[in-house]
Amino acid sequence: MAKPLTCLRCGTALGDGPPTGRPPRYCGDLCKRLTEYEVRRLDRRLSGYEIELREELADRTAAADAWIDKLGRSRAQRIGDLRRWIKADTERLRALLGGTDDA
Repeated sequence: MAKPLTCLRCGTALGDGPPTGRPPRYCGDLCKRLTEYEVRRLDRRLSGYEIELREELADRTAAADAWIDKLGRSRAQRIGDLRRWIKADTERLRALLGGTDDA
């Protein structure tokens, strides 16, 4: 993996860092801690979305297909929303952690 030229959180240019060990990914402790907080938050949210999606996909009753939520969305729309949210949060996690889409 190539060394990032900027902080993964705020985009500030990074120095060379120590000659040995891991190259720096963040400009300082603040960006590192904010990223850790956001990663934990995204992880919890993704877990909830995945549980909801599994439950929606497992419920194959006619009543489930006819169900409309408070926002007027059908079950199929809810499933689509959950999939989009999972994809968006996964992409954000990759960006925060410096991953690539190849993984």
